[in-house]
Amino acid sequence: MRSQALLVIALAALLVLAALLVLSHHGAREATTPRHPITADQYQRILGVGLAVDWLNYRRVEHWYFYWRSHGVSIPAMIRAKGFTHVRIRISGDVVANKTLLHMLRTVVNDCLGAGLVPVITYTAPRLRGGDLSSSAQRHFVQWWVTVAKYLRDEPYLVSYDLVIEGSGALRDKQELLNRLYNETIAAIRRIDPYRVIIVTPANTSSPFSLKYLRIRFDNYTIAEWHIYAGGPKGPLQKPFDKAFIKAAIETALNWSKETHVPVYMGAWRPNRIPKHNKERLPDGAPRGKYTLSVAIQFSKYMAEQLCSHHIPFTVNADTLFIDYEKPGWYPSQEPIINTIINTCKAIETNEEKH
Repeated sequence: MRSQALLVIALAALLVLAALLVLSHHGAREATTPRHPITADQYQRILGVGLAVDWLNYRRVEHWYFYWRSHGVSIPAMIRAKGFTHVRIRISGDVVANKTLLHMLRTVVNDCLGAGLVPVITYTAPRLRGGDLSSSAQRHFVQWWVTVAKYLRDEPYLVSYDLVIEGSGALRDKQELLNRLYNETIAAIRRIDPYRVIIVTPANTSSPFSLKYLRIRFDNYTIAEWHIYAGGPKGPLQKPFDKAFIKAAIETALNWSKETHVPVYMGAWRPNRIPKHNKERLPDGAPRGKYTLSVAIQFSKYMAEQLCSHHIPFTVNADTLFIDYEKPGWYPSQEPIINTIINTCKAIETNEEKH
């Protein structure tokens, strides 16, 4: 009898221990669940180095993305393997009227998450930036984001919403309109998804010197974005970029962030300038830039050094300059630029960890 009692006690103890382990595991999982909100400060720290992608923006790129996907090839996995940690998914189509595009967006988002890439969805706002500033166009802009927010509300909080690709075109000098539109859109999204990270950018082509004109009801899940050299270096061949200007832009953005307690993100810069009307290609098929490879690498190294040393995440502009989608693979002539950017930031991170 005594041995049976001891056996019962032992079994009971094992059951209690098992239950505690299950609860402990469940609690740990809940603490790291994809549905656990990520604050703007946390999000800024995980963004790292990104690439702007046109998988849902240009029909040709869209075709190849889904073609390779149907053949078991993951473009997001290729980008992650290179060392990028996020992608800025540019989309111009009307998800309000085109539900197929909405489904494709979810597919792309889930492909990115599966590959370990943080997906930043950004709207090109073609009507507004193209000159239609009517009340109808503004309502459509809000409805576009409401549609996305409702459809993706259950996606992990790693997915963020970058409301406008850039404060350019007809929006270049419309900061007041942007402020009003941002506040209305953010309020609409918050009613659907209170903790999703939302990114806003100022007018004047997203200039860091215009961050001070943002009049937004910032919360703990809002990030401000700025751009410089989004189209690439543009000075004379002897001096294609201005180091003092880059430093001033970064200092201005950081000072604004410190004053407002709003994290900042550098949403677009391009390593080389591609002339708009020049369709010339390099032997490997890559677009021919205005500057030589050595100049592009020099510029890229400096930009990466300045941004990464100040812990500012950034997006390189853009995939079609570096990826040959017909293969698919990286253009050999452009791969050294990408490697320079990634390796420069890795070296800075490694050095900081040592100290």
